[in-house]
Amino acid sequence: MIKSKFFWMAAICLGIIPLLLIDIAQHTIDWKKEVREEIITVVQNVYSFSRQQKAGILDHVFERNQTLTFLIYSKSISGIILLGLGFYFLRLYRRKQNTGFWKPAVAVAALIACFILVKLYLINPINTNRNIQFLTLGSNDSSFQNLYNQNFRGKVLYVDFWGTTCGPCLQEFRNFTQPLKDKYKSRHDIAYLYVAQGNQYLWSEQIKKYTVEGCHIFVNEKQYEQLYRHSTKDSAGIIMMPRYVIIDKTGNIVETKARQPSDRDSLYRQLDKYLSQNEKEVTADLRNKIKTPPTLQAMPSFPSPFLLHFHQY
Repeated sequence: MIKSKFFWMAAICLGIIPLLLIDIAQHTIDWKKEVREEIITVVQNVYSFSRQQKAGILDHVFERNQTLTFLIYSKSISGIILLGLGFYFLRLYRRKQNTGFWKPAVAVAALIACFILVKLYLINPINTNRNIQFLTLGSNDSSFQNLYNQNFRGKVLYVDFWGTTCGPCLQEFRNFTQPLKDKYKSRHDIAYLYVAQGNQYLWSEQIKKYTVEGCHIFVNEKQYEQLYRHSTKDSAGIIMMPRYVIIDKTGNIVETKARQPSDRDSLYRQLDKYLSQNEKEVTADLRNKIKTPPTLQAMPSFPSPFLLHFHQY
């Protein structure tokens, strides 16, 4: 154990630098996706956005550009300052204690590894948004029936199938998901379920980054396909992402090709149709689902042995 305040101050300064580098790399990737690619998409008009949608996207892009640029430059400058302080404290430590190279190097490397593990597995997974819930699905479940009955009974459920590396999926999150939530924020009879596959670490990071409020489940590729095909009634087609489904208040899948959030008014009309179901209609549908006990059928009559004996004469 190295007992020197200068050494540990140097180790802490140097240990923070890799964390900053990870953040800078992530911000750079985000800038390419959320600024550069978004501008290209709007200019090329790939998704036939309206003029109002383009204006909203560009406002968000410029705001995001300022934020990411500030984070990249500020963290880069902080890293340079920490690097200088780290070497300065190491120099003070070497003046007072004439030690070898390997012992301090191993200690610094161990501290850096600890910082990175804490960041990736303890700090990043923390969810502070109460409106984001993570649910689990049974490994043998190939439909949402049990999940709906346990968590969403009596509500309209808007289901979003997406992937962690799906560009159009993330674009919906960035620009159009929040306006959908704002539209129905006063209603308590609608819920949102996001079903994802891909990289689990990216999954949790993207949910936090885009503040995707609602319920989330992460499944493997096989179960994702089973849920997708059961919900969309498509047994052999190509799996498309994103894909949206609407489940009504009785738990029935009523829209296998629901509109996406960027369709706005078209999607609102679909959701309003099923949100307008009143309690009587829902109760009647639920009653129809309950199987009535089979009625007793009359037992067939058989001739008695006496009559059989009588007819023989």
